[in-house]
Formats: sequence, structure tokens, C-alpha cells
Amino acid sequence: MANWVLAIDGGGTKTALRLYDQNGQVVQEQRGPGSSLGHDLQLGCDTLCAQVASILHDAAILPSQVNCVAGVAGAGNPYNQAQLRSRLQALGLAEVKVVSDAITSAYGANLGAPVACVALGTGSVGTRLLADGSTHLVGGWGFTLGDEGSGARLGAMLVQALMQALDRQQALSPLLEVLAQRVGHSREALSQWLSGAKVGDYAGLSELVWPYQGRCDIAAEILQRHARAVEQLILATRGEYDLPVVLLGGLADNTTPLLAPWCQALVQRARGSALDGAYLLALKNL
Repeated sequence: MANWVLAIDGGGTKTALRLYDQNGQVVQEQRGPGSSLGHDLQLGCDTLCAQVASILHDAAILPSQVNCVAGVAGAGNPYNQAQLRSRLQALGLAEVKVVSDAITSAYGANLGAPVACVALGTGSVGTRLLADGSTHLVGGWGFTLGDEGSGARLGAMLVQALMQALDRQQALSPLLEVLAQRVGHSREALSQWLSGAKVGDYAGLSELVWPYQGRCDIAAEILQRHARAVEQLILATRGEYDLPVVLLGGLADNTTPLLAPWCQALVQRARGSALDGAYLLALKNL
């Protein structure tokens, strides 16, 4: 009987796997490189499948005894989702469910209870989970036209401030000087950096802003815009429902104090992780 459960949380920088036995006890855990399907679908599938085979081998358990729920970045795309599901089924797993990592994060955030879960990392996305188990995604459209409140958007605002300073031939503030040391002090150097910059590069620049909080006008303006964007994402994710809010991701702790008091009052700490959410989905659906 297939009543073991393999929970998976696949992100851009890491993949976490947790194997539960028939009694719901964790018997094996494993972490590995990122398996996002949005950046390189083939590589993401290869990476994740190799890790699944590895954890089952280490636990000496047959794939046919295991139900799998995988929450993976990029699985909101139906084609990506179908490709990964097919690859996992080919391993011989009993049942396979593939969803966006935003869904498993929401289920874990309030341990299956209704919640508005907002993830603030390289990108940003909100997930509304209601009492009937239905979910609705808000945002998460990607860096080109979306991801407001994300690390990448925060980094982009900082680069834009440097562009304006160069255009106006202004002296660089201490914050912009630190930025220019990374991306270039001239129009030519910055243009070269821009031509090869990826989403992760912009997100990496966001870490420069926080140390200047409270002592730099440019940092203050950027962080204010960031906070207002997060508030709008929270409002859109809650919709018309009276839901608690859980902020997740690398920017969550720094961002929370910047929010308006009414918004901070809605925020509670996460009760569980995306792996907990994947396990809950397995119990619910498999």
C-alpha cells in the first residue's frame, strides 16, 4: 500500500525533501541545489528527480510505496507542471501532485487554516487560502512587469536612482557609491552591467539598501515605495476576506516594521513551512 509521503519544496536556490512513514513520522530529510522550473525547465526536472531518487535510495524505500507532493517554483505554468509530473511518475511513484511552491507555502503558513500568505524573496507572490481549501494567487507575474515588493524590484529601484544621478551629473551619495562599485561609475560601465544583469543580480543589490535605512534619503524613499507595494500586495491577497497575514521569504523580517500599523496588526508568524504544507496537501488529496 502506498502510504508513505514525500514532501518537496523546490525553489530557485535550494530544494528540500522530507519523507514521512505510514505513521506520519519524518524518517529522512535532504537538501540540495535549486530546482526552479521557471529558469531552466530541463535542469530543474533533472535536479529534482535526482534528489528524489537519492532520498528514496537512502531510506531503502520503493517508489511504488510513496505518494509525492511537490511544491516547486515555476510550477504555476501548466506546461512546466505537466513536464515535472511526467518525470516524477516515470520514477515509479504511486501518486504525484505538482503545484506552485506558493500553494504549499500557504498551506504550511497557517497549517492548513485560512490565510493570506505573501512571499517576499527574489520575486513576490500572494496566495489566498480559504476554509474550503480553495486557493487564489495574486501577483507572481515575474520581474519584467510585476514582482512588486520583491528583492529584485527593490534592487531595480536602487539602480534607477544611480541612473538618475549619472544623468544629472550629481555627486553620488554613500549608498549610490557602494552600488556604483558593483555596477559601474559611468554610463558605459553601467550599460554593460545592465546588458548582462539577471533577476537574481537585481535581487542581490537589495541587500545594499537596508544598512542605510534611517540615514539616507534615497534609501528612505526606496524603502517607503517598497513598503507601500507590499501593503498593496497584502490587500489584494486578502481580497474581501478577513484573513490573517503571514509574510515569508528573505525580505519578510526587514519589511514588516516598515508597514503601516493597520497592516502590521494583521501579520502573524508562520506556523509551519512549505514542507509541512506539502504533507498537508498529501493527506488532503492523496
